[in-house]
Amino acid sequence: MQIKTFLAAALVALLGACGGGDDDASPTNAPVSASRQQAVLRAAPLPTETIVANQTVVTVGSDVGDYIGGGRSYTYTQLNSTIQVSASNGLLQLRINGDQYWDAEFALPASRLKFNGGTFTNLERYPFHDPAVGGISWSGEGRGCNTLVGAFRVNSSEYVGSELVAVDIDFVQHCEGWAPALYGNIRWFANDPTVPRGPVRNIPDRLWSPALDATPATGNFVYLESDSGDFIGLGKKYTYTQRNAKLAVSQANGKISVSVNGNEWWSGDFQAMNVLRKVRPGWYRNLQRYPFHNPTLGGLSWSGDGRGCNTLTGWFAVDEITYVDGELDKLDMRFEQHCEGGPASLHGRIRWDRNDTLAPAGPRRIPPNLWAPPEGATPEAGNYVYLHSPPGDWIGQGQDYLYKTGISMSAGGRSLNIYAGGWGGEFVAMDSIARLKRGFYPGVQRYPFHNAAIGGMDWSGNGRGCNELEGWFAIDNIVHDSLGLLMALDMRFSQRCDGGPPLRGEVHWVRPS
Repeated sequence: MQIKTFLAAALVALLGACGGGDDDASPTNAPVSASRQQAVLRAAPLPTETIVANQTVVTVGSDVGDYIGGGRSYTYTQLNSTIQVSASNGLLQLRINGDQYWDAEFALPASRLKFNGGTFTNLERYPFHDPAVGGISWSGEGRGCNTLVGAFRVNSSEYVGSELVAVDIDFVQHCEGWAPALYGNIRWFANDPTVPRGPVRNIPDRLWSPALDATPATGNFVYLESDSGDFIGLGKKYTYTQRNAKLAVSQANGKISVSVNGNEWWSGDFQAMNVLRKVRPGWYRNLQRYPFHNPTLGGLSWSGDGRGCNTLTGWFAVDEITYVDGELDKLDMRFEQHCEGGPASLHGRIRWDRNDTLAPAGPRRIPPNLWAPPEGATPEAGNYVYLHSPPGDWIGQGQDYLYKTGISMSAGGRSLNIYAGGWGGEFVAMDSIARLKRGFYPGVQRYPFHNAAIGGMDWSGNGRGCNELEGWFAIDNIVHDSLGLLMALDMRFSQRCDGGPPLRGEVHWVRPS
């Protein structure tokens, strides 16, 4: 087979009349009859990298004013994108997934089934074309023509049996009958051995790294450092260890996934290029937002607390990574992320060892001067739930409540539920203990959106609840039988709803015999 020299130009005049269109046009489900702009095949743009024999390359040019290509030039090879070509029954389909996403279709006249040469003119938008003439369409990045006029020429091709294994095509397309054109060349080889490069092994010294005293000396941690103006980290610094947060790190199919459940919630994804099944040491650069990234380069995304980037640029560097029996064993990595092309950055470092057994501490010793109801506010005997709400508290509306009947209690493992007089309370211990026990549980947030390493609570009812809260609860006495059934409970709690004054309560309960 003879494939033409890539830079060879062909000029074929295609007769037509000039038409007009709307610059913000988008595809519709039916064709719109349009007058013809003259479609003239032209030389494809020069590739931006050296091309060798039998290497797939797609070059695309776009005139100023062309809606689809945005007036830019593009070069794609299998070093910087995935390029998929399929041909069947006279239809060739192309998909490019790189820094941009493109889809293209080239339909032969119905009388021809193979791309074995020829020039095809006066083409309309596939699939709304005249089957006797053929069709064409190039779209992507959320942009496509309503109507178009175009042409393509098959310079050469090769088949093995009925299977297309190589093709060289020039094409041109005018949206809505406009003069500006999208044009280019596709040179594709099924046996192209080109594969994307791996990460840069020698990580540059200039890349960000936290100050030596900014991170813990030992143990697993996630450290975040956010510039002023960074939407994700809000210009703050965060340090999470297994004492103050629940950390999870995993690797599968070339992607590291990180989750942090602390006073804030974070999620991170770090995807290597598609040639790697496991993340390797090195520098992964020029990255876009996962999962909308260029698969030949990799991608990343760090988001949380309800904030994420629409688009981003960044890098990650894996300083150390080891596997044992195919499973991730140790990891030390850094990253940088810029949201929406802005200058402010979010930086982070993650160190993780699956053998680190550090866990959150259990409940503390109950402080001696902790709040308790005033003398005489609660009965001397019998079950009760007592609530004290100061003025300004949204939940209790500044009143005191005492319930001696209609109290129900359920407990399972580290969680407890209390119901009385239209109120409901949920209390959950830190994940490091299997069952609620005597002690002081400070710094808790609203259940179930709490820090799993600290515990959570929520007291609500009568149509009122907190959006956010901070508080504590103290279990003065708790008794379970041999099967784990809750038999008796004495506890106190305090809850500040959305920064307001604290609602406080005390519970005394013994399971009825």
